[in-house]
Amino acid sequence: MMCRFLLLVFCVLQYLQGSCFALTISFNKEAEITGTHILLADVAEFDEDSLLVKALASKRIAIAPKAGESLSISRNKIQRKITRELEKSNSTEVQLVGSPSTRVTRTGIPVTANDIEAVIDDYLLAKGVDLPMAEYSFSPRELPLPFTIPVGKLEIDVIPSNPEVIGSRRITLIYKVNGKTIKNISIRGTLKAMAPVAILTHNVKRGTILTPNMVQLRIKDLGKLRSPCTDLREVLGKRLTRNLRSGTVLDLSSIDFPPLIRKGQLVKILINHNGLYLSAKGISAMNGKQDQIIRVTNTGSKKTIYCKVLAPGIVEVQI
Repeated sequence: MMCRFLLLVFCVLQYLQGSCFALTISFNKEAEITGTHILLADVAEFDEDSLLVKALASKRIAIAPKAGESLSISRNKIQRKITRELEKSNSTEVQLVGSPSTRVTRTGIPVTANDIEAVIDDYLLAKGVDLPMAEYSFSPRELPLPFTIPVGKLEIDVIPSNPEVIGSRRITLIYKVNGKTIKNISIRGTLKAMAPVAILTHNVKRGTILTPNMVQLRIKDLGKLRSPCTDLREVLGKRLTRNLRSGTVLDLSSIDFPPLIRKGQLVKILINHNGLYLSAKGISAMNGKQDQIIRVTNTGSKKTIYCKVLAPGIVEVQI
Protein backbone atom coordinates (compact mmCIF):
# COMPACT_ATOMS: atom_id res chain seq x y z
CA MET A 1 0.00 0.00 0.00
CA MET A 2 2.82 2.39 0.86
CA CYS A 3 4.43 1.86 -2.58
CA ARG A 4 1.17 2.58 -4.37
CA PHE A 5 0.71 5.75 -2.31
CA LEU A 6 4.20 7.01 -3.12
CA LEU A 7 3.66 6.26 -6.81
CA LEU A 8 0.40 8.21 -6.73
CA VAL A 9 2.10 11.19 -5.04
CA PHE A 10 4.88 11.15 -7.66
CA CYS A 11 2.37 11.15 -10.52
CA VAL A 12 0.43 14.04 -8.96
CA LEU A 13 3.62 16.08 -8.57
CA GLN A 14 4.58 15.39 -12.17
CA TYR A 15 1.12 16.49 -13.29
CA LEU A 16 1.28 19.67 -11.20
CA GLN A 17 4.74 20.47 -12.51
CA GLY A 18 3.55 19.98 -16.08
CA SER A 19 0.46 22.12 -15.51
CA CYS A 20 2.54 24.99 -14.09
CA PHE A 21 4.96 25.16 -17.03
CA ALA A 22 3.30 24.28 -20.34
CA LEU A 23 6.38 25.44 -22.32
CA THR A 24 10.05 24.87 -21.53
CA ILE A 25 12.77 26.97 -23.15
CA SER A 26 16.28 25.54 -22.92
CA PHE A 27 19.23 27.93 -23.38
CA ASN A 28 22.42 26.86 -25.12
CA LYS A 29 25.86 27.69 -23.82
CA GLU A 30 27.08 28.95 -27.21
CA ALA A 31 25.48 30.13 -30.43
CA GLU A 32 26.56 31.38 -33.86
CA ILE A 33 24.60 33.89 -35.94
CA THR A 34 25.04 35.82 -39.19
CA GLY A 35 22.34 38.51 -38.93
CA THR A 36 22.31 42.00 -37.43
CA HIS A 37 20.07 41.02 -34.46
CA ILE A 38 20.00 38.09 -32.04
CA LEU A 39 16.70 36.21 -31.97
CA LEU A 40 15.45 34.01 -29.16
CA ALA A 41 15.56 31.08 -31.60
CA ASP A 42 19.30 31.68 -32.04
CA VAL A 43 20.14 30.99 -28.41
CA ALA A 44 17.43 28.60 -27.17
CA GLU A 45 15.42 25.47 -28.02
CA PHE A 46 11.72 24.80 -27.36
CA ASP A 47 10.01 21.58 -26.23
CA GLU A 48 6.99 22.09 -28.49
CA ASP A 49 5.99 23.50 -31.86
CA SER A 50 3.10 25.95 -31.71
CA LEU A 51 2.04 29.43 -32.79
CA LEU A 52 3.23 30.72 -29.41
CA VAL A 53 6.64 29.16 -29.95
CA LYS A 54 6.94 30.67 -33.44
CA ALA A 55 6.11 34.10 -32.05
CA LEU A 56 8.56 33.81 -29.18
CA ALA A 57 11.31 32.42 -31.43
CA SER A 58 11.11 35.49 -33.67
CA LYS A 59 11.62 37.97 -30.82
CA ARG A 60 14.74 40.14 -31.03
CA ILE A 61 16.59 39.97 -27.75
CA ALA A 62 19.73 41.99 -28.56
CA ILE A 63 21.72 43.69 -31.30
CA ALA A 64 24.31 41.36 -32.81
CA PRO A 65 28.02 42.06 -32.26
CA LYS A 66 30.27 43.04 -35.16
CA ALA A 67 31.25 40.30 -37.57
CA GLY A 68 33.88 38.07 -36.00
CA GLU A 69 33.11 39.29 -32.45
CA SER A 70 31.15 37.81 -29.52
CA LEU A 71 29.01 38.85 -26.57
CA SER A 72 27.31 37.15 -23.59
CA ILE A 73 23.57 37.27 -22.94
CA SER A 74 22.18 36.55 -19.48
CA ARG A 75 19.26 34.12 -19.24
CA ASN A 76 17.71 36.22 -16.45
CA LYS A 77 17.67 39.31 -18.66
CA ILE A 78 15.89 37.39 -21.40
CA GLN A 79 13.46 35.89 -18.90
CA ARG A 80 12.32 39.36 -17.78
CA LYS A 81 11.69 40.34 -21.38
CA ILE A 82 9.75 37.16 -22.14
CA THR A 83 7.71 37.54 -18.96
CA ARG A 84 6.67 41.07 -19.95
CA GLU A 85 5.65 39.86 -23.41
CA LEU A 86 3.55 37.03 -21.97
CA GLU A 87 1.85 39.29 -19.41
CA LYS A 88 0.66 41.57 -22.23
CA SER A 89 -1.06 38.69 -24.01
CA ASN A 90 -2.05 36.53 -21.00
CA SER A 91 -0.22 33.63 -22.62
CA THR A 92 0.89 30.36 -21.09
CA GLU A 93 3.70 30.57 -18.55
CA VAL A 94 7.09 29.26 -19.58
CA GLN A 95 10.02 27.72 -17.80
CA LEU A 96 13.58 28.76 -18.72
CA VAL A 97 16.29 26.16 -18.16
CA GLY A 98 19.76 25.41 -19.44
CA SER A 99 22.86 27.60 -19.44
CA PRO A 100 22.66 30.76 -17.25
CA SER A 101 24.25 32.72 -20.11
CA THR A 102 24.88 32.25 -23.82
CA ARG A 103 28.01 33.26 -25.67
CA VAL A 104 26.87 34.54 -29.07
CA THR A 105 29.38 34.83 -31.92
CA ARG A 106 28.59 36.56 -35.17
CA THR A 107 30.30 34.70 -37.98
CA GLY A 108 31.74 36.61 -40.91
CA ILE A 109 34.09 36.48 -43.88
CA PRO A 110 37.77 37.03 -42.97
CA VAL A 111 39.68 39.37 -45.30
CA THR A 112 43.48 39.09 -45.34
CA ALA A 113 46.23 41.07 -47.03
CA ASN A 114 46.44 38.33 -49.67
CA ASP A 115 42.72 38.73 -50.40
CA ILE A 116 43.13 42.49 -50.84
CA GLU A 117 46.11 42.09 -53.17
CA ALA A 118 44.11 39.57 -55.22
CA VAL A 119 41.23 42.06 -55.58
CA ILE A 120 43.64 44.77 -56.80
CA ASP A 121 45.33 42.34 -59.23
CA ASP A 122 41.94 41.31 -60.65
CA TYR A 123 40.98 44.97 -61.04
CA LEU A 124 44.19 45.82 -62.92
CA LEU A 125 43.77 42.77 -65.15
CA ALA A 126 40.21 43.75 -66.07
CA LYS A 127 41.03 47.44 -66.41
CA GLY A 128 44.05 46.70 -68.59
CA VAL A 129 41.76 46.12 -71.56
CA ASP A 130 41.08 49.88 -71.69
CA LEU A 131 44.64 50.96 -70.82
CA PRO A 132 47.90 51.07 -72.80
CA MET A 133 49.22 47.56 -73.32
CA ALA A 134 51.52 46.84 -70.37
CA GLU A 135 52.11 44.50 -67.44
CA TYR A 136 50.39 46.12 -64.45
CA SER A 137 51.19 45.44 -60.80
CA PHE A 138 50.67 47.17 -57.45
CA SER A 139 53.05 46.84 -54.49
CA PRO A 140 51.63 48.09 -51.15
CA ARG A 141 53.94 50.16 -48.98
CA GLU A 142 52.49 48.40 -45.93
CA LEU A 143 50.28 45.32 -45.77
CA PRO A 144 46.81 46.07 -44.31
CA LEU A 145 45.71 44.31 -41.12
CA PRO A 146 43.16 41.50 -41.55
CA PHE A 147 39.51 42.24 -40.78
CA THR A 148 36.13 40.48 -40.91
CA ILE A 149 33.03 41.50 -42.86
CA PRO A 150 29.46 40.22 -42.41
CA VAL A 151 27.98 37.42 -44.49
CA GLY A 152 25.88 38.65 -47.42
CA LYS A 153 26.04 39.92 -50.99
CA LEU A 154 29.53 41.37 -51.30
CA GLU A 155 30.57 44.21 -53.61
CA ILE A 156 34.05 45.76 -53.72
CA ASP A 157 34.68 49.13 -55.36
CA VAL A 158 38.32 49.71 -56.36
CA ILE A 159 39.28 53.37 -56.85
CA PRO A 160 42.83 54.38 -57.90
CA SER A 161 44.04 57.84 -56.85
CA ASN A 162 44.60 58.71 -60.53
CA PRO A 163 41.48 58.21 -62.67
CA GLU A 164 43.82 57.23 -65.52
CA VAL A 165 45.17 54.44 -63.24
CA ILE A 166 48.78 54.82 -64.46
CA GLY A 167 50.74 56.87 -61.93
CA SER A 168 48.43 56.08 -58.99
CA ARG A 169 50.16 56.05 -55.61
CA ARG A 170 47.13 54.99 -53.61
CA ILE A 171 44.25 52.58 -54.16
CA THR A 172 41.02 52.73 -52.15
CA LEU A 173 38.83 49.68 -51.58
CA ILE A 174 35.23 50.08 -50.44
CA TYR A 175 33.59 46.87 -49.15
CA LYS A 176 29.78 46.74 -49.33
CA VAL A 177 27.55 43.99 -47.98
CA ASN A 178 23.92 43.95 -49.10
CA GLY A 179 24.39 47.47 -50.46
CA LYS A 180 25.71 48.90 -47.16
CA THR A 181 29.28 50.19 -46.83
CA ILE A 182 31.09 48.05 -44.26
CA LYS A 183 34.76 48.88 -44.69
CA ASN A 184 36.73 51.62 -46.43
CA ILE A 185 40.50 51.21 -46.66
CA SER A 186 43.15 53.21 -48.51
CA ILE A 187 46.42 51.53 -49.43
CA ARG A 188 49.51 53.48 -50.44
CA GLY A 189 52.01 51.83 -52.70
CA THR A 190 53.63 51.73 -56.12
CA LEU A 191 51.70 50.96 -59.27
CA LYS A 192 53.90 49.82 -62.14
CA ALA A 193 52.94 49.60 -65.80
CA MET A 194 55.86 47.89 -67.53
CA ALA A 195 55.84 48.16 -71.32
CA PRO A 196 58.27 48.47 -74.25
CA VAL A 197 58.95 52.14 -75.14
CA ALA A 198 61.14 53.81 -77.75
CA ILE A 199 64.70 54.62 -76.61
CA LEU A 200 67.24 56.55 -78.67
CA THR A 201 70.37 54.58 -79.54
CA HIS A 202 72.31 57.61 -80.88
CA ASN A 203 72.72 61.27 -80.09
CA VAL A 204 70.39 63.10 -82.48
CA LYS A 205 70.02 66.77 -83.34
CA ARG A 206 66.95 68.86 -83.77
CA GLY A 207 65.46 68.48 -87.25
CA THR A 208 66.75 64.91 -87.68
CA ILE A 209 64.44 62.44 -89.45
CA LEU A 210 64.15 59.32 -87.32
CA THR A 211 65.24 56.05 -88.92
CA PRO A 212 65.04 52.46 -87.58
CA ASN A 213 68.72 52.39 -86.53
CA MET A 214 68.20 55.42 -84.22
CA VAL A 215 65.61 53.87 -81.89
CA GLN A 216 64.79 50.57 -80.21
CA LEU A 217 62.17 49.31 -77.75
CA ARG A 218 63.07 48.69 -74.08
CA ILE A 219 60.91 47.82 -71.07
CA LYS A 220 60.16 50.85 -68.87
CA ASP A 221 57.58 51.90 -66.27
CA LEU A 222 54.93 54.02 -68.02
CA GLY A 223 54.05 55.62 -64.70
CA LYS A 224 57.37 57.47 -64.67
CA LEU A 225 57.02 58.77 -68.23
CA ARG A 226 54.93 61.59 -69.69
CA SER A 227 53.96 60.59 -73.25
CA PRO A 228 56.28 57.79 -74.38
CA CYS A 229 56.18 56.14 -77.78
CA THR A 230 55.13 52.49 -77.56
CA ASP A 231 54.85 51.91 -81.32
CA LEU A 232 57.84 52.76 -83.55
CA ARG A 233 55.55 53.16 -86.54
CA GLU A 234 54.28 56.37 -84.94
CA VAL A 235 57.68 58.09 -85.08
CA LEU A 236 59.77 56.58 -87.84
CA GLY A 237 60.12 59.07 -90.67
CA LYS A 238 59.12 61.97 -88.36
CA ARG A 239 61.29 64.97 -87.54
CA LEU A 240 62.68 65.74 -84.05
CA THR A 241 61.94 69.15 -82.52
CA ARG A 242 64.89 69.14 -80.07
CA ASN A 243 68.36 67.71 -79.47
CA LEU A 244 68.28 64.36 -77.66
CA ARG A 245 71.00 62.12 -76.21
CA SER A 246 71.49 58.40 -76.63
CA GLY A 247 69.52 56.38 -74.05
CA THR A 248 66.79 59.02 -73.74
CA VAL A 249 63.18 57.82 -73.72
CA LEU A 250 61.58 59.28 -76.84
CA ASP A 251 58.71 61.54 -75.80
CA LEU A 252 55.98 62.17 -78.37
CA SER A 253 56.19 65.89 -77.57
CA SER A 254 59.68 65.80 -79.17
CA ILE A 255 58.24 64.71 -82.52
CA ASP A 256 57.00 67.14 -85.17
CA PHE A 257 53.79 65.47 -86.31
CA PRO A 258 52.37 67.02 -89.45
CA PRO A 259 48.92 68.57 -89.04
CA LEU A 260 45.97 66.34 -89.89
CA ILE A 261 44.15 69.40 -91.19
CA ARG A 262 45.68 72.42 -92.92
CA LYS A 263 44.51 76.01 -93.07
CA GLY A 264 41.98 76.57 -95.87
CA GLN A 265 41.18 72.85 -96.18
CA LEU A 266 37.60 71.69 -96.75
CA VAL A 267 36.55 69.58 -93.74
CA LYS A 268 33.60 67.54 -92.59
CA ILE A 269 32.06 68.87 -89.37
CA LEU A 270 30.47 66.27 -87.09
CA ILE A 271 27.90 67.87 -84.79
CA ASN A 272 27.41 65.88 -81.56
CA HIS A 273 24.11 66.78 -79.89
CA ASN A 274 23.28 64.47 -76.95
CA GLY A 275 24.75 61.49 -78.77
CA LEU A 276 22.95 62.32 -82.04
CA TYR A 277 25.45 63.04 -84.85
CA LEU A 278 24.76 65.45 -87.71
CA SER A 279 27.23 66.62 -90.35
CA ALA A 280 28.05 69.81 -92.21
CA LYS A 281 30.82 71.22 -94.38
CA GLY A 282 33.36 73.81 -93.31
CA ILE A 283 36.67 75.49 -94.12
CA SER A 284 39.53 75.21 -91.62
CA ALA A 285 40.84 78.62 -90.49
CA MET A 286 44.09 77.13 -89.15
CA ASN A 287 46.32 74.06 -89.11
CA GLY A 288 45.27 71.36 -86.67
CA LYS A 289 46.90 68.26 -85.14
CA GLN A 290 45.21 65.28 -83.47
CA ASP A 291 42.79 66.35 -80.67
CA GLN A 292 43.69 70.02 -81.14
CA ILE A 293 40.92 72.66 -81.01
CA ILE A 294 40.82 74.77 -84.17
CA ARG A 295 38.59 77.42 -85.76
CA VAL A 296 36.38 76.27 -88.63
CA THR A 297 33.99 78.36 -90.77
CA ASN A 298 30.67 76.65 -91.54
CA THR A 299 30.14 77.01 -95.31
CA GLY A 300 26.37 77.09 -94.87
CA SER A 301 25.91 79.61 -92.04
CA LYS A 302 29.26 81.39 -92.58
CA LYS A 303 29.76 81.29 -88.80
CA THR A 304 33.13 80.49 -87.25
CA ILE A 305 33.03 77.71 -84.65
CA TYR A 306 35.60 75.87 -82.56
CA CYS A 307 36.07 72.19 -83.37
CA LYS A 308 38.21 69.28 -82.19
CA VAL A 309 40.39 67.51 -84.77
CA LEU A 310 39.38 63.83 -84.96
CA ALA A 311 41.04 62.56 -88.13
CA PRO A 312 42.31 63.81 -91.47
CA GLY A 313 39.60 66.10 -92.88
CA ILE A 314 37.21 65.44 -89.94
CA VAL A 315 36.44 67.71 -86.96
CA GLU A 316 33.83 67.56 -84.22
CA VAL A 317 31.82 70.17 -82.38
CA GLN A 318 29.66 69.44 -79.36
CA ILE A 319 26.40 71.30 -78.74
